[in-house]
Amino acid sequence: MSTANPIACNLAAISPADRPRYNQLVRRIRAAMTHRDELPNGYAYPLHPSAIPMPEAAEWITMETLCCPFLTLQLTVSGHQQHYVLTLTGPDGIKPLLDIEFPIV
Repeated sequence: MSTANPIACNLAAISPADRPRYNQLVRRIRAAMTHRDELPNGYAYPLHPSAIPMPEAAEWITMETLCCPFLTLQLTVSGHQQHYVLTLTGPDGIKPLLDIEFPIV
């Protein structure tokens, strides 16, 4: 028996009052994703702080985990790099969803 969270978003998990801020942050996250590195169970997206500062990326992660509890979201920082990395991973079948929600153009 699997205990993994199903891939199902709960859009009502973000309150109507918080939805405008969430929408603003997700637009900035998407704009900051200029390329990605493939992982076995998701993707790693290097983000430059000038595109979205780390505190705002963390704010988005806090909201995103409410509506998408099946995702594992991680920010990785290395003191000598000019960017930080947002990693989005999840259960089998997550990559097609990430391809739709976070396309790299």
